[in-house]
Order: sequence, then structure tokens, then C-alpha cells
Amino acid sequence: MKESKVIPLSALEKLMKEKGAIRVSEDGVEELRKILETYLYNLSQKASKISSHAGRKTITSADLLIAKE
Repeated sequence: MKESKVIPLSALEKLMKEKGAIRVSEDGVEELRKILETYLYNLSQKASKISSHAGRKTITSADLLIAKE
């Protein structure tokens, strides 16, 4: 997967702090972004295959739930 950096670091840092982190290093937030973007990329690919198999172009929430399993 090409590194795309779609998710803003500030949003991730805010999320981490809301969940209890006092301080978060820049490389820590960057690593979380890499992990999440890889996961979301793979999930989207699976959901796309599921919707395509069903004869649809649109990915639904049901496709994502099935892909998540």
C-alpha cells in the first residue's frame, strides 16, 4: 500500500488524548496513522469485493461489517 497520509495527525492525537493519553509523541501518532490507514485500506478492499460480488458499485455498511469478520 502506498503511504497516503489521509487521516490528519491532529485528529488522531485528539482521539488518543480523549482516551486517556496525557502526552503523545509525534512518532507515536504517525505510527497509529500508518496502522489505521493500512487497516482501513484492507477493509475497504474487502468490502469493495463483497459489493462487486453482489452486483453493486456502492459499498454499504453491511459490506463493511462482513469484511470486518
